Amino acid sequence: MYLPFKVVIFVRLRKCAMKREEIVAAGGAHCDGAFVLWLLGIAFAVIGVVRDAVNITLVLEPISWFLLAIFFGLSASVSWITWMLAVHLDAIAARTRAEE
Repeated sequence: MYLPFKVVIFVRLRKCAMKREEIVAAGGAHCDGAFVLWLLGIAFAVIGVVRDAVNITLVLEPISWFLLAIFFGLSASVSWITWMLAVHLDAIAARTRAEE
């Protein structure tokens, strides 16, 4: 069963248009997720370097490990940017409350 096109678009737009409180509440989860993704990226880079130095193929070729490291590093950057947005919005709200 397929959803009507308008319902899919509405749900997608709803996810893009989160309220300020929802963004701030999800900030901690984004920071934690970014840290895990960053650690995985570092681990994949180390595996790629070691496997290339030893000249052994461990499941994937060394270049594939490097590509995985790049992907996870970029994913961590996106999550950290989302966390920074949450912190920024929280600071704006705190300053507004202090001015009132």
